[in-house]
Amino acid sequence: MSDHENRRSMLVRLVIGGGGLLAAGVASIFAAAVPRAAAATTRWRKAASMFDLPPDQPLPVVIAERHADGWYETTRQTLVFVDKDGDGYRALSATCSHLGCHVKWEPADKHFRCPCHGGIYDRTGKVVSGPPPRPLETLQVRVNPQTSDIEVEL
Repeated sequence: MSDHENRRSMLVRLVIGGGGLLAAGVASIFAAAVPRAAAATTRWRKAASMFDLPPDQPLPVVIAERHADGWYETTRQTLVFVDKDGDGYRALSATCSHLGCHVKWEPADKHFRCPCHGGIYDRTGKVVSGPPPRPLETLQVRVNPQTSDIEVEL
């Protein structure tokens, strides 16, 4: 190899290495400047005591959660329906899958009705009629053995 070719290959290596270092530096600056999305955390929240559930209809429960964003703190309220499901329990979100209105339990008709556009769901959350594209969201449920409370995962 001639001296001229050695210089050229050395220059190519320097340019490639410098470009890599520059790209790594820009990527680290970008990663530090862009705020990271908070990891989605789910938590078990007390919904009701298992002794509070009526046998013939779902129980509407408002679950309040504190949410802190820096110095600003808010309380988010989530409406769910807790119901018996055979020997276990079921929790359904009260948010209609059509446009996000809160459904209401109609005891006389034994179904959930959305007051906004007339969507109807059965007791298990399945769509019976109307515009909702999906059933009501089913939430994870467990019974706390120490307190006999029904807890919902939000």
